[in-house]
Amino acid sequence: MSLDGLTGVVAAIVLATFSACGRLPGQPFPSAIPERPSQVTNFDQLYGVNCAGCHGADGHFGGALPLNNPAYLALIDDASMRNVIANGITGTSMPAFAVSSGGMLTGEQINAIVHGIRSQWGTEVRPIEGTPPYVSAQVGDVVQGGELFGRHCASCHGEGGGGGTAGAIADPSFLALYNDQTLRTLIIAGRPDLGHPGWRDYKPALDSAQVSDIVAWLAVKRGS
Repeated sequence: MSLDGLTGVVAAIVLATFSACGRLPGQPFPSAIPERPSQVTNFDQLYGVNCAGCHGADGHFGGALPLNNPAYLALIDDASMRNVIANGITGTSMPAFAVSSGGMLTGEQINAIVHGIRSQWGTEVRPIEGTPPYVSAQVGDVVQGGELFGRHCASCHGEGGGGGTAGAIADPSFLALYNDQTLRTLIIAGRPDLGHPGWRDYKPALDSAQVSDIVAWLAVKRGS
């Protein structure tokens, strides 16, 4: 066989080899190519990077409200949860995560977080009869709120919310971290990870109007 013929045979073998393995020499296998951040849809990854710092590695014992709280998951619907993640909560430390709101998460990623929270911690959660609604347009009565606070909250937070075993809550610096909606959520859902009662742990259980009253009283203490 001539040199030209041999060269042609070698070239054909090399070409066939490249075609068979589908990649060029030195090119990494697809499984070795890291995902772009915008392509990550694994819940554990998304939650660990974006949520665990405030809500805790397992959905509790963080600085923010626990997400593995059955009362919270029964209170909030998926649309409201998605909106909170996407657009944040004004007047709190909860930032907006959606790309459209200046964050870094796509709509698909936000959906993955909502679905993951439900599937991880909310599979057995059912609506609780009598739960006050997540959102209320009712304006609370400040005087009634003060009376309710004294009756239900002062034993832990001190008279007038100025101290006690659970610490001061009627403090402008503390309340600056909680807008009215977040206070409402906290009062209704509670913080079982820290021993804070929810709406039905009070005797008698709080209704929606009473929650609004306490929020109104705390809002005055905040200065808004």
